[in-house]
Amino acid sequence: MKPGLTVAAVFVLSLLLTAANQVFLGSPVPTALYALAVCSLFFFSVWEEKKKRVRLITRLNALFDGGEADPTAENEESALARKVTLTRKSAEVREKRLAEGYRNLSSLVSDIAHQSKTPLTSVKMYAELLGDSEEAAVIRNQADRLGFLFDALVKLSRCECGLIDENLDPEPVPVDTLVSRAVSDALPKADAKDIFIRADLPEGLTVFCDPGWTAEALFNLLDNAIKYSPPKTSVTVSAEEYETFVRIDVRDEGPGIPEEELPKIWKRFTRGTEAASQDGVGIGLYLARAIVTAQGGRAFCRNSDGAVFSLILPKNDVNQHKRSGSDG
Repeated sequence: MKPGLTVAAVFVLSLLLTAANQVFLGSPVPTALYALAVCSLFFFSVWEEKKKRVRLITRLNALFDGGEADPTAENEESALARKVTLTRKSAEVREKRLAEGYRNLSSLVSDIAHQSKTPLTSVKMYAELLGDSEEAAVIRNQADRLGFLFDALVKLSRCECGLIDENLDPEPVPVDTLVSRAVSDALPKADAKDIFIRADLPEGLTVFCDPGWTAEALFNLLDNAIKYSPPKTSVTVSAEEYETFVRIDVRDEGPGIPEEELPKIWKRFTRGTEAASQDGVGIGLYLARAIVTAQGGRAFCRNSDGAVFSLILPKNDVNQHKRSGSDG
């Protein structure tokens, strides 16, 4: 009931009470009936207002879920519904354009990186012809650095535009398979620094993840551990099973990470004080965390006689319950 109608009803009831008191002098009946009528009117107004709010909230939720407003209705609720619909559609258009822009940018970066491989290969080949001179070593080193930067940009662009989420194909994967794949990619750099990679894995341990992307995340942790470990030390990969997840640890014997820098190391292009003298652009840990998070897992780091990087991966499909519920 509208406020104006409520006021009018109370006014009419007051007039009736005045007239009744003139007829029934000294009787409490008119006053009691008046109080009862006013209370009933009050509770009826509150009930109507609650119904209106519930109806409005239900309608707005339907609009946010993709419903349409009635273009022919002429009331305050319909005007608000049309405004919400217009705002939602504008946001959807902006989001679509932004996603398309990220895809185009990712495609452009990938094309540039791909087209740059041919001249980089030529530069390396001519550097080999120069022999073992100091100039040739500088050219080879810079060409390798450019190749690394191009590869890093391609991975970053895929992550930024959501291609990791769209290309995940999770399945049950043995943990030792993931570790073997990551270790094989990290061995050349470990051998160059005389670093021994040790694996301590329980038998029969399985996680539910995309094997390719997850091995890439684990490799990034190994590469980071090797980079900051002193020569002739060890990097240990271990795993521990819990009720619903598996934790994979990569432990190095390096200097560790300053406590104030621990919350920042997972951000893109972030490099700590110990990283200033090392090659890299600061996206390896960012990519590792993005890959694991997209699969319902987590990544974190702590200090314990060196740095310990951990990946938390689910043992089963975390989306299975959602799909079975929607199918039912």
